Amino acid sequence: MAQRRGFEIPVIVNVLLQMVSDPSTISAEQARYQFEQEIRISGKADYDESALTFICEATNGFAGFARDPGSELTRDRLTIALRALERIPTIGSEIVDALRPEIGKKALDTILGPHKTWMHRALERITDEAQLRRILLRLLQSALPRYAQIRHGPLEYGKDVVALITQGGENVLQLYQVKCGNIDMKKWRESKHELEEMFQVPLPRLQLPIVPGRIEGFFVTNGHANNFVEPLIEGWLKEQGTAHGRSIEFLHLDALVDWIATERLVNELRVALKDENIDVTSS
Repeated sequence: MAQRRGFEIPVIVNVLLQMVSDPSTISAEQARYQFEQEIRISGKADYDESALTFICEATNGFAGFARDPGSELTRDRLTIALRALERIPTIGSEIVDALRPEIGKKALDTILGPHKTWMHRALERITDEAQLRRILLRLLQSALPRYAQIRHGPLEYGKDVVALITQGGENVLQLYQVKCGNIDMKKWRESKHELEEMFQVPLPRLQLPIVPGRIEGFFVTNGHANNFVEPLIEGWLKEQGTAHGRSIEFLHLDALVDWIATERLVNELRVALKDENIDVTSS
């Protein structure tokens, strides 16, 4: 029987990483399938049964903590999983003991439920528009656009960030104007002028690999519009659509978070925030 090294089985390492980062992403069926595929490629080993026990008990244990924590606490599946993990030769008890506190913390977090507002807290703390532009670009790049760039500068013509994407079989050029904080009357008057320039001055075609079939504008903020400016923004957006045929959407903090969640960009946001040295643990 072959004696593979533990870290030649990436699925075990992947499950471990998910346990200490985001247990909600673990799939018992997928992990077991990947492990069985690894066995077919690399051959059987003495610790296969322990590895399968770890994968099944760990994934089902965290699923149980999320679904029915009271019942799961009586099953002890997480303890069984860690004992099985200790029997895998190149992992052993020392590594398991080092990971145990973090795994326990994630189990407790799963029992208590997700902190659903961390994205709001992290994003709304940003006061540097350059940071917010870089984070937005990172999120847009995750969709593998045909073109994406920060164009902020003295001659940006309202286009802080641009991206050329394929959406529903159509090539769409998306133009973003980015502001930090709540939108008051002063900030709106500045932004309105920039949003008009966004459409009045076409984007040069030099870096566009294809001609877009549609152009969309977005006014993005990590805050909200205040009560006094709301009717002005609403009226102006409506006028842009009816009088000029322009598609412009206002993305306030909650709409921005909804877009991130809907497009499954949460992990990408975590990395982008980390790159900007923005702490999400205290959010």
